[in-house]
Amino acid sequence: MVDSNSALTHAFPASLRDDALQVVSALPESPWNTQPFSVRVGSENVSIPYRIYHDTARIDRARLTAQQTELLDALLTRHHDGFVREKHLARTIGRSYDWVCPFVVQLVGEYVIEILRVIQKDSCNLDTRLYRRFMADNPAFFAITKQRVVSYWDCYHRWQHKEDYPGFHILTFFDRLIANDD
Repeated sequence: MVDSNSALTHAFPASLRDDALQVVSALPESPWNTQPFSVRVGSENVSIPYRIYHDTARIDRARLTAQQTELLDALLTRHHDGFVREKHLARTIGRSYDWVCPFVVQLVGEYVIEILRVIQKDSCNLDTRLYRRFMADNPAFFAITKQRVVSYWDCYHRWQHKEDYPGFHILTFFDRLIANDD
């Protein structure tokens, strides 16, 4: 278990550490953050929590800068409440920062179909250069994401034809992106 907010600063590259410290200081303490997953962003590894359990009503947003608010939105895509994840994904998905990629790709491998629809709808707005690099730097992470899409479709959405399931559309988009490495 992640036992304090300070560990959340490692969800972002070191160049954002000061802003990340401000963000986590605006969060109420939460004893329920889960183990992080590690991915490569640019030239360094980051550790993003699988889930966070902060009371969003108690977040002190007023003192955050625009960039710090962007970091907060990314962190809240890891919230335990799917509605919170979806809301903050919509604010995060179109941003062209390399550190956004793992937050979006992780959501592809989850079970909330409404979130998958947001990603599918906005895939045309993704910075393809950043996502291509992210997946090239994290092939094992992307392979697990693909396995999760199949598993969640099989478990929760099998009633839907594979060709209609948003998760498979997103994977096809990413596979084409990787194959079209120009």
